Amino acid sequence: MVRFRVALAVGLVAAWLAASPARVWAADDGTIKGKVIFKGDKDKYKRTVLDTSKDPNCKKSKDKIGNYEVVLNTKGDPITVRNVLVSIKNDFAGKTFTAPTEPKTLTQHGCEYDPHVLGLVEGQGLKVLNGDDTNHNIHFLPKKNEEHNFSQPKKDAETGKELKLVAEAEPFKIKCDVHPWMGAWIGVYKHPFFAVTGEDGTFEIKNLPPGKYTVEAWHETFGKLTAEVEARPGSVSEQDFTFEPK
Repeated sequence: MVRFRVALAVGLVAAWLAASPARVWAADDGTIKGKVIFKGDKDKYKRTVLDTSKDPNCKKSKDKIGNYEVVLNTKGDPITVRNVLVSIKNDFAGKTFTAPTEPKTLTQHGCEYDPHVLGLVEGQGLKVLNGDDTNHNIHFLPKKNEEHNFSQPKKDAETGKELKLVAEAEPFKIKCDVHPWMGAWIGVYKHPFFAVTGEDGTFEIKNLPPGKYTVEAWHETFGKLTAEVEARPGSVSEQDFTFEPK
């Protein structure tokens, strides 16, 4: 009887494992993390308040809107840069990656885009939402994808379908034809190995198979920096980037 129960238990576990989805990431995958540093005259890049007086509805949800071309974290040392898109540039030849089923959302709130920079895996859905009580026009300016151009005249309006984008060599811009100060950037990749620096200017790219990679830090004003980094099994490799605008 005991042997029968043990055999039954083993059989049930084996059946459960067979029915379970395969684990995507291995335990010996590596992580690359770091920060994006600014060196230079920070006063030259002070955020200015944008003139939104042409649409009084914008001030209803947000009194002041600052420009987003350069956003520095000046509270810490070193000074770091926000909204930098950090990605792996290797082509991962022979490997394919399944796009996440959960779409990402680009929201228009206070007559600005949130987030200002975002990354997508090729085939991942993108929703665009109007959170303002005013008309917005969403205009994609890609080189490879379709040039979407549609209006959202009412609050809580949402794209009728999830947009599915293909990989682009460079991030592309989105603008609002109604509010010319509004802009955002989207990077689309064939893999999930990318990150956007937040308020503290740091990034982290997880689940990388061990190997040597070219890592790129892209910023809409400062341009691009690259570094060669090795992802080691089950460990964290650190790599900082420093923008020094002249």
